[in-house]
Amino acid sequence: MTTPENPYTPPASMQARRVSARLRRLAYALALPVAAHLLAAIMYGSDYVALASTGAVSSINLLASMAASLCLYIGTLRLLRDAERGRAFFIVAVVGFMMSLRGWWPFGGAAMLVISGIGLAAAGALLAHFSQQQLRDAGPR
Repeated sequence: MTTPENPYTPPASMQARRVSARLRRLAYALALPVAAHLLAAIMYGSDYVALASTGAVSSINLLASMAASLCLYIGTLRLLRDAERGRAFFIVAVVGFMMSLRGWWPFGGAAMLVISGIGLAAAGALLAHFSQQQLRDAGPR
C-alpha cells in the first residue's frame, strides 16, 4: 500500500539566481568613483550652501542636486547589496542632476561635480539594467 503525496510539501528547491561575477565587479568598480563623489560633496558642501545663500544660485538647484546626490548614493548601495534593485534611484539622480546643471554651469567646480554625478548615475542605471536583464533571463525566482 502506498501513501498519497502530500499536497502541502514544498516544491523542490530552486537554484538561487545570481548576477555574474563580471557584473558584480563592475558594481564595485562603480562604487569607488561614487565614494569619491561623496567625499567631494562633503568637502565642498559649504561652498554650495554659500552660493545658494548669497543668491548666486537658486535654492531649488541646491535642493535638486542634494536630492540627486542622495539618490545616487542610495542607488549604489542597493546595487551592491541586491543587483536587481536601484535602477529607479539612478534614473531619478540623472534627472535631478540634469535639472540643477543649468544653475551650477557658471561655477566651474560645482558644475564638474554635477556633470560627474550625471555620468555616474547613468553608468549605474545601465549596470542595474544589465543586472536586471541577466536575472530575468536566468528564470523564475
